Amino acid sequence: MLELLTVLAFFGYIYYLRNYADLRTKAEKEEAALAEGILMFQNQKLDEAYRYFDKRIQDKPKSSIAYLYRGLCKEALGNSQDALQDIQMAVSLDDTFFKIQLELGRLLFENDNFSLALTALNKAVTLGENRHPEAFRWRGQTYLKLHQDEEAWEDFATEKQIAAEQAKNGGLPKVEVKAPFLDRRLIASMTLVLFTSAVVVSAIKNAESVHLPYLVAVFSAISIGFAEPRKGWLLAIMQSLLVLSAYLLFTKAPESSAQKELESFSLYGSIILTFAASFLGGFLKRAFSMK
Repeated sequence: MLELLTVLAFFGYIYYLRNYADLRTKAEKEEAALAEGILMFQNQKLDEAYRYFDKRIQDKPKSSIAYLYRGLCKEALGNSQDALQDIQMAVSLDDTFFKIQLELGRLLFENDNFSLALTALNKAVTLGENRHPEAFRWRGQTYLKLHQDEEAWEDFATEKQIAAEQAKNGGLPKVEVKAPFLDRRLIASMTLVLFTSAVVVSAIKNAESVHLPYLVAVFSAISIGFAEPRKGWLLAIMQSLLVLSAYLLFTKAPESSAQKELESFSLYGSIILTFAASFLGGFLKRAFSMK
């Protein structure tokens, strides 16, 4: 049974790293995967870019980014109506990506559909988190067309403010600057892991069933993931190693075979649950952050 738990832990860890360490959204991953075609579009190789994204859509018909850039290619080639249809399809596949909402709002504006443009641009402003002055510029122009002058000038002022701040910081918004990996918050979280690891080991040694150690491991790991959604994988590894090392090195082996089996299940089960629950904690933190 221990061999089975070891195999499950190994494959669980691989899945964990594959799906948890990379916290990009689906659209961001697609954008990275389609970088070759995006570069063609940016370099004005429009026919090549169009064929590239058209082929990608045939291969993966649910790729929102492929629809977005095929639409932009169509617009640049003079087919704005088909371009709008492609970008509307992109929105139907993923309405949470900033650039998709921005381009939809811009195209609707240029087609004189100002009410729908405003709806899309409102979403773009929300998704952009005050980092993209162009969203405020397009929404301001839309407000003007809808005779909402006061809101328009507020957006134009915000656009200038964001642009000035980005210019001051070398063209990059402050929020894009990467913080050091080992910061005070991570150090504090690692200190907390020392405590939670001791609690898990204590629960393993004193519990009469596997339920208490599992609950302790789950709640401590959820806290890890919630506190550090991007670095929780490191803390989960740290807690697992600490729990395993402390149990093997600093606790007395049980005398009865029944107690030994109970503690083994509690130990290895807690380690597996640590990874799963820290993923859950990171997911919960991202879910709350999106509200």
